[in-house]
Amino acid sequence: MEKVSKKRLGRRRRMALLLILALAAAAVYLIFFRSDSSQTKRITQKTSITLETTTPGETTAPPSVLYQGTIPMKTELTLPTEPASLPADQVQLDAQPVLQNPELPTGCEVTTLTAALNYAGYPVDKVTMADKYLIQSDPYLTTFGEAFVGSPHNSNAWGCYAPVIVETAQNYIAAQGGNEVVQNLTGCSLKTLLWEVANGTPVITWATINLTSHVEERYYWTTPNGEDAVFLINEHCVLLCGYDLNANTVTVCDPLEGKVDYDLDKFEDRYSLVYQQAVVIRDPDKMQSGETETETVTIMPEIDAQ
Repeated sequence: MEKVSKKRLGRRRRMALLLILALAAAAVYLIFFRSDSSQTKRITQKTSITLETTTPGETTAPPSVLYQGTIPMKTELTLPTEPASLPADQVQLDAQPVLQNPELPTGCEVTTLTAALNYAGYPVDKVTMADKYLIQSDPYLTTFGEAFVGSPHNSNAWGCYAPVIVETAQNYIAAQGGNEVVQNLTGCSLKTLLWEVANGTPVITWATINLTSHVEERYYWTTPNGEDAVFLINEHCVLLCGYDLNANTVTVCDPLEGKVDYDLDKFEDRYSLVYQQAVVIRDPDKMQSGETETETVTIMPEIDAQ
C-alpha cells in the first residue's frame, strides 16, 4: 500500500472539511428558501383571492339587498302621501302604446315617455325623443341615474333611471312652451301610483321585462366623480294606465308587448325590485294639496330582493 505523506493527508482533510461546510450551507439555504417561497406563495394566493372579490361585474352589497349605488332619486316637489282608498275599483285611461322595436331595441324608457307625452297632447314620435331630447352619455362618464348610457338604437346599450326621464321630459315640454309638471315619484307605493291613474294621469313606471323576478345588479365602472355605475339587468319601463281591483290586475302600455294586463301583486313586487321608480306628467291643476312646495326630497329605498 502506498504510504500517504502528511502533507497530502492534510490536504485531503481540508477538502473534506470544505465539502462538509458547503453541504451544510446548501442545506441551510434550501431550508430558508423553501420556507420563504412557501410563505410568498401563500401571500400571493391570498392577494389573488382578494382581487377576485372586487373585480368589475360584481357588487359589494349584501346579496339580499338591492345595491343602491350613488343614484339618489330626487324630486323638487313634495311627494304625495299614500291615499287611504282609491276613488274607484276600476279605471282605464285611453293611453295608446308605442312600441320600441325595431328602431329602439334598448329604448323602453324613452319610448314609454313618448307614450306619456302623446297622452298629454304632444304628438311627438319616439325617434325624435331619443335623438333630440334624451339625455345620453358615453360609457364610463356617468351613472345610469344621470344619463342614458349608449344609444337606444343599439341593442347592446344599457338604459336609464327615473331622473334621466324627468330631465328629458322637462326639456321637451319647455321647448314646446308647455306648462305640464314632471315629477319623480320614486319611492311611492303602487297604491299611490294607482291614485294618479284614477285621477287621469298615467304613470311612467319601472318594472322588469316580462315581469321576471330575476334582477341582477351589475357593476360596470366608476365615474370620474367616484360614483359607481350599477345597472339593473332586466329592468324595463312601462306606462301604467289602468287597474281593476276586482280582477287584481293593472293595465300598462308595454313598449315590448303593447297594451296588456298584468297581475297586480306580481307587478307591485317587480316595481319594488327596481327601486320603486316612477314619473308623472300632469296638468298643474291636478297637483295634490301640498305638492307645489319646493322641497328637495332624497329617497334611497331599502328593498329586499325577492
